[in-house]
Amino acid sequence: MTDKQPSGSPLPPPYPYGPYPPQPPYNVYAILSLALGLFVLPPLGIYFGTKAKQQIAASGERGIELANAGVIVGWVLTGLFVAFFVIWCAMGALMFGWFGLFSATTISTTG
Repeated sequence: MTDKQPSGSPLPPPYPYGPYPPQPPYNVYAILSLALGLFVLPPLGIYFGTKAKQQIAASGERGIELANAGVIVGWVLTGLFVAFFVIWCAMGALMFGWFGLFSATTISTTG
């Protein structure tokens, strides 16, 4: 019971792995959805992200994560912009209401 190798030739070296197969390209609409949603106009990010998801499902391209991020960022920033606009309009109406009240009372007291 000794640990001897059987006589004969040693085992051949294993075969090297082949090259990796090329990966599919990124979907251009997915890249655009994130870029436009963050930097240009958030509703464009929603639109391009939705279109990118449809194209990725049909063609098998990469970029579903970018498309999802573009849609999410687009909706969040659109909601923030809408909230800011509503608050801005409310502040404007409040300011014009106060100024209108003061100007109406000063005009009626002088006249």
